[in-house]
Amino acid sequence: MKKTTIVIIVIASLSGICISILTEILQIQQWLKIIMVNIGCGLIATAIISVILDLFWSKERAKIEQDEMKPFLDEFKEFTNKLSNLEEQLKAFKILGLNSCYSSRNEALDKFYNYASEAIERVPKSKVDDSDCVKCTGKINIVSSSARGLIGYLDREDNEIQKKWRELITKHPRNFQILLTHPAYAHLRQPAEERSSGDIEMEILKTAMYLLMVAGMSNNEQRFYRGSPTVFLIQVNKHYLLNIYPYGKMAMNTLCLEFESANENSYVSDFSRMHFHHTWNFLQQNSKVVDNKPLVEGISDFSHILTAFSECTTLNCNNLRLTKDQVNELDTFFLEIKKIADTKKLKEWNLDSERNPFMKFVIQKKYVCCNEAVSENDIK
Repeated sequence: MKKTTIVIIVIASLSGICISILTEILQIQQWLKIIMVNIGCGLIATAIISVILDLFWSKERAKIEQDEMKPFLDEFKEFTNKLSNLEEQLKAFKILGLNSCYSSRNEALDKFYNYASEAIERVPKSKVDDSDCVKCTGKINIVSSSARGLIGYLDREDNEIQKKWRELITKHPRNFQILLTHPAYAHLRQPAEERSSGDIEMEILKTAMYLLMVAGMSNNEQRFYRGSPTVFLIQVNKHYLLNIYPYGKMAMNTLCLEFESANENSYVSDFSRMHFHHTWNFLQQNSKVVDNKPLVEGISDFSHILTAFSECTTLNCNNLRLTKDQVNELDTFFLEIKKIADTKKLKEWNLDSERNPFMKFVIQKKYVCCNEAVSENDIK
């Protein structure tokens, strides 16, 4: 019972009693006495009715109000819970530095091309550190399987964004550090991606040839990693693009996440450090080996590409997983990029008059192509 209600009841009760007593004490006319008695009885009756209403009607009214308000209160409670969850999510996004997500890599490449272009423009060419340094000024770090999704097929028509990336890398090779899957390990993903045998090996070898012969990259800019890829990565200063390689589909057609963090101790910075920087430095660590071969190898000479090509074999080390046609395709590609390659480098590698380095290598090493013998007649 509210205080105001109690005060009203007490006043009404006392007023009624007092008026009734005064009518008996005072000597007044009969008609006035009747009026005062009625007033007193009315006040007492009002007090009694107030008590009854407060005890019974107030409870009923409160119940009705509660029933009517319950849906609104429930909705409000749900709303506050959602706000609380949203606050936690925003907090997590802030910690992670998650900026955006994309349904495919091509959607993200356009935005990251702008990041890369701006980063290169801000650093004069003379200021780019040309040493083997993973954190030096003006470097854009990339982890990829074959880089085909980044720079295109090279020997056929590509979409606009892949052409733009290829031109940017070709124009500014010293600004990039690219870690590719070693072609000898690329076949592990081919069945899951429903690719033909040798497809990914061919892509990697073509990419390596282009980056070496046309872009002029050395082992400070491109390296092979002996292992199956896990996450495609582009790091442009504080911007990170992560594209996880799924078991049963090409990564470039799946989820990509964009992060931004200038904090070297953030989650995404720590991942990038372990995924790229730490691995990139394996080149200088003799203890990092797999199958008695270096886990990471630099590419600074055409012979390094031929050596990688020679490892694309079955358990029978002289049996290449590539067909004769695929080997000839590599030679055809070699002839095409010779037209735009650095002529000084070609002379240095004794390739200025070479036409069929891959098929000649197969014959010289007495390899077979998919269990099929090779002879001089197979040179095209």
